[in-house]
Amino acid sequence: MAAAVTDVVVEGKDSQGKNASRGTRKPRTDQGDQTERQRFFLAKPGGSHGVVDLGKEFPGEAEAIVESLKTGLSYFVVSEWRGVADFSGRKPQLARQAVQIAPKVG
Repeated sequence: MAAAVTDVVVEGKDSQGKNASRGTRKPRTDQGDQTERQRFFLAKPGGSHGVVDLGKEFPGEAEAIVESLKTGLSYFVVSEWRGVADFSGRKPQLARQAVQIAPKVG
């Protein structure tokens, strides 16, 4: 079984080209099963351009785009993140992690 694993690794190195000489990297903590939840808001009419003033929320980007076209107002896409740190190696690794939203009950 060890020979089969070695063969797969050797084949993988050949197919990757010049990137095969690079060292291995840890996967980023914000990748994987976690999905980023985005929320879509239309800007409030008459708001100043320097301040974010959120108006009506839409369930998806398509609806926000259509309403933006109808009204001539901008729309905002908001996502929530949390900073995370990994101190297990020699250098601390900083990353972001999407905040999970609990489902509504009731």
